[in-house]
Amino acid sequence: SGTGEADFDLAMDVNLHGTLNLLQAARRSDSPRPKFILASAGATLGSGSPTDYVTKDDIVGDSTRATPHTTYGMTKACAELLMSDFSRRGFVDGRACRLPTVVVRAGEPNAATTGCFSAVIREPLAGVVAISPIAADVKHAVTGHRHAVDALLTMHEVAASHADEVLGFDRSVFVPSIDVTLGELTNALHRVIGPSSHSKLGPIRYEVDEEVSAAVGSFPARIKADRALALGMSAPLDAESLVRQYCADFPAALAAGVQLHAESLPEAGELPSDGRKKAVVLITGGGTGIGRAVAERLAKGGWQHDAADVAVVITGRRKEVLEEAAEAIRAESSAEALTFPADLTREREVDALFSTIKQRYGRLDVCFNNAGVNVPPTMFDELDVSDWKKVVDTNLTAAFHVARESYRLMKSQSPQGGRIINNGSISADRPRPGSAAYTASKHAITGLTKSIALDGRADNVACGQIDYGNVVSAISAQMAVGMPQADGSIKPEPRMGQPDAANAVHYMASLPLSANVLQMTVMATTMPFVGRG
Repeated sequence: SGTGEADFDLAMDVNLHGTLNLLQAARRSDSPRPKFILASAGATLGSGSPTDYVTKDDIVGDSTRATPHTTYGMTKACAELLMSDFSRRGFVDGRACRLPTVVVRAGEPNAATTGCFSAVIREPLAGVVAISPIAADVKHAVTGHRHAVDALLTMHEVAASHADEVLGFDRSVFVPSIDVTLGELTNALHRVIGPSSHSKLGPIRYEVDEEVSAAVGSFPARIKADRALALGMSAPLDAESLVRQYCADFPAALAAGVQLHAESLPEAGELPSDGRKKAVVLITGGGTGIGRAVAERLAKGGWQHDAADVAVVITGRRKEVLEEAAEAIRAESSAEALTFPADLTREREVDALFSTIKQRYGRLDVCFNNAGVNVPPTMFDELDVSDWKKVVDTNLTAAFHVARESYRLMKSQSPQGGRIINNGSISADRPRPGSAAYTASKHAITGLTKSIALDGRADNVACGQIDYGNVVSAISAQMAVGMPQADGSIKPEPRMGQPDAANAVHYMASLPLSANVLQMTVMATTMPFVGRG
């Protein structure tokens, strides 16, 4: 971006003419409507001039008109328009990600005006000085390097039908971001790095260029990314998580002796006064729907046997809904609530989740393996591989990772043992038309549950499965309007409440480990299940 402002012709040749050349090549290819993924930028918007209708205090989004103030932003906006028209004409299936500033960029500094948002993390960790031309209190929209990569991959993997449904003729979306200052990033760095390593960090110097600082400060920092989330992109984590991810992915970039602060995790709760440990439960997909209902029910206790109090760990992709659920748990019970935003399809994030649980509590008593996704009904011959992969990765592979790590912790802890409850579905036994991916993933959960239950006998690990039918949730909202039936008709179906769904899990959790509900079906009484198919 900085180079583009310094060299107009180069920016035009690379960003505009280069994109046009690629679009034309894709148009001439033998593939019908090939996918074309464009890395665009938030620089398509501009603000700071007295005549601008967008200000730094506005919340902007995909519907905000492009008003670039730089050659870089102009070429990106033009490239988006070209790609959208090529898509409208059916030449390509174009999709553009408007990337915010990526933190932390590895490697050598680039010429980007906002490069200091990476430099204040990267350079101190390398033991060298970071110099910032931007003031420490300037807010700016950023995303993590993992999230940037995942956003581009998600945009590529989305089925064409779903992309068309969400994007229409406007093929560009803002990638989800958080707004932070350089000062907040620096504070996050010092919280993540242990005190004994602070002396090994390179210094940060602010040599503020008032013009540059004011220009960056004029950018809108709060961005709505509803369409990106609808396509399956995840929200980025907090500033500390961005630092940890960089340290985990680029350990060779850290100066000798720089170590992460083990206490950067939340402070461990004290044992109850009677000395008994907390009963610890993990709920995946715990921020909304059935997961949240189960978290709130188990937080009220009545299921634990030898523990005085309950600690509830809830995980999911969206930090804000996890925090809302945790606040509700704290308000309605005496339980401790810990949130851990994570993408459970990424094995290293599952590893980080269980490392946190083990370090904080030392054990896990119950895991409700609940996280799941679905795609719109699609007949088998039209099912896109990307939709299949999305469903199977979340419903089966992520469930395997979580169950395996739960088993390992339960096997190693003292006293040994625990309970894993997998969320299956009646769809595994009575599929609906157009549900091949979802049904196959849930049918596989049944096999996984029985295998864990068998292997777990030797290690006092019980494993059961609950198959819900028509529980009120965001996924089941369409049931009240109409669902596909085996005869091809569309009919509304009754649904059951979330509290009843949660009570069923509470019962399973309350059993001693000498007893186990291997498989339970809980459904709306009058729904078409018995006799369906």
